[in-house]
Amino acid sequence: MTIIGIDLGTTNSAIAYLKDGKPHIIENKNGHRTTPSVFQIDRKGEIKVGPIAKKEYPSYPRETVLEVKRLMGTEEKVTVTGKEYRPEEISAHILRYLKASAEDFLGTEVHEAVITVPAYFSDSQRKATQKAGELAGLKVERIINEPTAAAIAFGIENMDKDQHILVYDLGGGTFDVSVVELFDGVVEVKASAGDNNLGGMDFDNTLADYVINEFKKEKGIDLLSIGSEDEILQRKARIKEEAENVKKTLSTQTTASFTLQYIAIHNNMPLSLDLEISRTQFERLIRDKAESTLEHVEKALSDASLAIADIDEVLLVGGSTRIPLIQELVEKKFSKPLRKDLNPDEAVALGAAVQGGIKSGELDSAQGLMVIDVCPYTLGTEVVKYIGGQPMPGYFDPIIPRNSTVPITESKIYSTISDNQDSVSIPVYQGDDEDIYVKEEKLLSKDIILDGIPARPAGEEKIEVKFSYDINGLLQVEATVISTGKKKTGVIRTQLGVMTDQEVAASKERMEQEWNQSELYHEVKNVINRAEKMIDEVDSSERQKIEGLLANLRNALEKNDTVAVKKYEDELTDLLIELV
Repeated sequence: MTIIGIDLGTTNSAIAYLKDGKPHIIENKNGHRTTPSVFQIDRKGEIKVGPIAKKEYPSYPRETVLEVKRLMGTEEKVTVTGKEYRPEEISAHILRYLKASAEDFLGTEVHEAVITVPAYFSDSQRKATQKAGELAGLKVERIINEPTAAAIAFGIENMDKDQHILVYDLGGGTFDVSVVELFDGVVEVKASAGDNNLGGMDFDNTLADYVINEFKKEKGIDLLSIGSEDEILQRKARIKEEAENVKKTLSTQTTASFTLQYIAIHNNMPLSLDLEISRTQFERLIRDKAESTLEHVEKALSDASLAIADIDEVLLVGGSTRIPLIQELVEKKFSKPLRKDLNPDEAVALGAAVQGGIKSGELDSAQGLMVIDVCPYTLGTEVVKYIGGQPMPGYFDPIIPRNSTVPITESKIYSTISDNQDSVSIPVYQGDDEDIYVKEEKLLSKDIILDGIPARPAGEEKIEVKFSYDINGLLQVEATVISTGKKKTGVIRTQLGVMTDQEVAASKERMEQEWNQSELYHEVKNVINRAEKMIDEVDSSERQKIEGLLANLRNALEKNDTVAVKKYEDELTDLLIELV
């Protein structure tokens, strides 16, 4: 059974599978090798994912969701056509489209996938990704880091090499860097670093802001303050889309025209945007963000105890590495040519497919490729320290250091801090080695409470806290009262930003209904379009008949009533034939 590999990207996604021991990209339903990570419910209730949703975004910004990956693992929701969705649900719709594309391509059902995530994704973000896969009808037992996947794609073609490589992965919404050692068919990640809020979309937004400000300077008009709210949203969407187009053009040309006709009406006069943007201007705008990636490169090298001279190859991954400034900065940093033979848009999906082949047994890890990854961030808990004899809470105490090889289990012994203390709370934090105090935004869980501690003086009861971090980057915590052996164990499932099992069940039911409604609409949309066009071509009495049947048909679609939809479709079709 084929286990597909999915690169679920911020701006674009890709799917791959293993054939004859080699990974291959799967084209989507539209024949494209990558798929925009865009979700839309149009005003007629039809779900659209991918190329068509992205194309229609400037016209329907309220109905369209972009870049939802940045919300994964948070409590934030998005609203589409009056309905609230969790990030996992939007991602699930994208995954469902990718799954269906793979099934069409392969001619068989797909039940399992390896999905990639940024190396710096937190525990909650990884779990949210797994939940999205589950909602889409996919078994997702294996989550791997994106730069690790790219290293796998490189490694399978270079099994005989013994070298250190650095994977520089700058995508649409995230940046990761991993230092990897290849030897005897082993891909061993030595260290990872990154920024979950840096990518090509930030370059787009920077350019869009620049253009809006330049127009304001020249014309004295703020394009984001004139017109209705809907007009402003559509205008922002058009400017964002053009910014992305100009950015791409500047990767191959030294100048580009930022042109949008009739962007707004002001004082009954049409306004247009027409600016010449040079590559030099664009590079000046994004240089600070681009250079900040090198700080993470240094961090990863330091954690791997390697120098720049120790790196044999630098792999560029992610569409944003096509930007000449990025290539220039990285090449200057390492003083050597960069490897560009892997397609930066496809490498991650290809590596995920290889990992799927290892998992399914199609590739024998004992005879071929073996992958060893790391925990990219420090995991620990909150402790009380005594300073000058006074208890001071809020200190971060690491248990698993960042860049520890996974799977890993580490433990520490703590003591009670008050007389007759009968319970202890074990908050779990993601931090960095240099963290001194706990940071609320790094809180993964506060639900693990161990009770039943014998009543004794402060400090006399010992508690062992054990963290286990698995190959998917998921964490399990165990606390034990040493004197009695009483344990409390919990996989961190219910922290903020992760759907509960009950929420997943309810969401699955809603997704099925929405997809059924959407597919039902797709079956009858041609007759609806014909009817809408004919309304203006007939007299008032005939118009009333058409409008009545259209209303009945739309009402049946909303109720997902297949029988009624078919009935009103037939009646409307007969009426249109009669009127032609």
